[in-house]
Amino acid sequence: MSENRTRQKKWKDAHPLEVLAHQYVRSALRRGLLSREPCEVCGEEIVDAHHDDYEQPRKVRWLCRLHHRRHHILKRRDPGTSS
Repeated sequence: MSENRTRQKKWKDAHPLEVLAHQYVRSALRRGLLSREPCEVCGEEIVDAHHDDYEQPRKVRWLCRLHHRRHHILKRRDPGTSS
């Protein structure tokens, strides 16, 4: 099986803290402990949860897909930036 693992499975195995943070968000949304908010940049209603620090799974920023991707692109270009 190790040779046939999917890319997603490999990512999950390599990033256990991120997986737990994502699971927390899904669970909290289902249980009503967390609610989606509009994108903090543009106000779009369809948003992704973003963690600046996976060790704080309750601390979530809401970003539309466009701004979420831009955030990660900028972060890759300048890893020294905070958030």
